[in-house]
Amino acid sequence: MKNFKKINELFFDITKQIYKRHDNNFLFIMENWKEIVGTNFNKKSFPKKLNKNNILVVIVDYDCFLDFQYKTEVFKKKINVLLESETVCKIKLLLKK
Repeated sequence: MKNFKKINELFFDITKQIYKRHDNNFLFIMENWKEIVGTNFNKKSFPKKLNKNNILVVIVDYDCFLDFQYKTEVFKKKINVLLESETVCKIKLLLKK
């Protein structure tokens, strides 16, 4: 009975090989994207990667690009609160093609 693991640890062990190129923080951001940006931006944007310099790259539709850019600081704060650290220092936006 001492060898019990939390379900999130088991889930990470299973998916670790699948998502080998992504770290835990990026996976957490992907899972909670709707909560971070809201339903309107969730449909028109998605996180692409979290690079080595802690810059989150986000793909955004053309029609909401300016609104999303205006709220990047709010989104950055939400992400850092959810991760309980200062993981994301900047959000870089790319237009969806």
